[in-house]
Amino acid sequence: MFVSTIRLLLLGLVVALSLSGTGAGASPGPEGMGRGASCVGLDPPSDGVITAPFAPGPSYSGHWGVDYMLDSDGSVEAAAAGKVTFAGSVVGNLVVTVDHGGGLKTSYSYLERSLVTRGQHVKRGVVLGRASDDSPHRGLHFSVRIGGTYIDPETVLGCQPSSPSAGLRLVPVES
Repeated sequence: MFVSTIRLLLLGLVVALSLSGTGAGASPGPEGMGRGASCVGLDPPSDGVITAPFAPGPSYSGHWGVDYMLDSDGSVEAAAAGKVTFAGSVVGNLVVTVDHGGGLKTSYSYLERSLVTRGQHVKRGVVLGRASDDSPHRGLHFSVRIGGTYIDPETVLGCQPSSPSAGLRLVPVES
């Protein structure tokens, strides 16, 4: 039991560090953040507003991410630093997936154009591609997975006050 708890805490710390953007090339937090605050959450992939919330259903029915109405240029940005593990078509829709480490992955769907390739390392905020409100899907679908489990992206978006547990997120570990 004790070993499982330690593994769970370490996984949470890995995810927190990958989200915080620490290390070479990390971008600073948003302007206006007070002293003692840091970005330990994901950045929104678009400046647009969320038009459809996370609403999962049984057996993968429902909506397993959030949809954004896009700003004027349709830019879709990486929510955090990571490695592109997929950039291609899924059922006729262009998708980019980024692995942020620690079991955390984000996917950006209904792109009009991808600007990254599989295997490419990206920094937080880099433009991954472009989407369009003129497409049949009208905007961007953004999903977040931890260890293969989809979570509500809105629960991990934004900056948090920095404290020893600011970026710690407990997630289940496979036995």
